[in-house]
Amino acid sequence: MEKTLSVLVIANRRKPLAKKMKAEIGRFLISNNARLCGAKGKPGLVVSVGGDGTVLFGKRHYGIPYFAIGSKTSFLCQSDFSNWKLRLSRAISRLRFDRRLLLEGRLDGMPLPLALNEIGIRNPQPRILPIHLHSGKRHYAFRADGVLFSTPTGSPAYCYSCGGREMEPSDSRYQAVAISPFRRLFSPKVFPKGTTCTIRISGGERAQLFIDGQPFGPFTTKNVLRVKGSKTQFLFAKSD
Repeated sequence: MEKTLSVLVIANRRKPLAKKMKAEIGRFLISNNARLCGAKGKPGLVVSVGGDGTVLFGKRHYGIPYFAIGSKTSFLCQSDFSNWKLRLSRAISRLRFDRRLLLEGRLDGMPLPLALNEIGIRNPQPRILPIHLHSGKRHYAFRADGVLFSTPTGSPAYCYSCGGREMEPSDSRYQAVAISPFRRLFSPKVFPKGTTCTIRISGGERAQLFIDGQPFGPFTTKNVLRVKGSKTQFLFAKSD
């Protein structure tokens, strides 16, 4: 006998449409022989309703496939508010998933939340930062508004706008991209996921650390940021 799929539905409370749809999605899942799961349960699938941000800020269920519903401009979501029923029914009828690289960072040795899109630093003021990037025996010294490390999933977003390359979602590498580099003297660099990159800044400016587009805290000349690919992967349910 086939096991009933347990599903957790997460909706963005700031979006009225997402809140309204949560109940409808719940009824749809039950009618398709799935079982709704509470926040403290053990789901076999997470349905995220709201958009890319809802996925990025609710990505704590590692090892569990996500099915995301958002607007037609969403990059991460497998469906939008008009076609989710067909795509979700495909996803739950035969649960398969794509694996995506996550980035792990350490600030002065302390672990940071995993990043699905990017992790980096930038100057909140309109002034450039003297940046020092170490990778193995290589040392890159340049000046820029900041620097970000992007996963393949995040490569079409902020990374691409900063001149980075768009990567295949299944790629296991990550890239370092400068944010508005002075004289364009730093070009994007691609690293294997096991390579550790270390970032420091010099001078008198204070930077801001950010993870998946959200400010995380200050970054000064006294801080050291280390980034590499994580062994933990993010899973997106297939809907084709």
